[in-house]
Amino acid sequence: MTFMSPLLPLPLPLAPLAWLTGFRRVPDNSVVTVHRFGRFVRALGPGWRWTLPGLDHLGQPVCLIGHHLLVVGARGDEAELYYQILDPALAGEALDDVDALVIHEALPLLDAPQGAEPLKTALNQALGPKGVRVIRCRMA
Repeated sequence: MTFMSPLLPLPLPLAPLAWLTGFRRVPDNSVVTVHRFGRFVRALGPGWRWTLPGLDHLGQPVCLIGHHLLVVGARGDEAELYYQILDPALAGEALDDVDALVIHEALPLLDAPQGAEPLKTALNQALGPKGVRVIRCRMA
């Protein structure tokens, strides 16, 4: 009588095969950046996507909706921002650190005395060409 492992009859999972052939699965409501030789090439949308095995390196998945950020200005003013990524192709390489992009655009605007709605409008004008939209802004 021989003892067989219960895992032995199972076929190999398809994940390593997909990885070797270059197929990648991007989760729903997410996007992933593709870098080749350390440079940004493109952004992959949700679903199964093909990449060049060994050449393309993927960044971390970035959720397209539901971003929340607290930005503190130089004078101590605080703005609570809710934003989403509308066009990942326009955001490009900034997708890897989209929070830093929003903070970079928001800090100069926080120093000027204004309310939440003018801040939201100014941020949308600055971030719109980069594929990002501020949905809600609250001054604290």
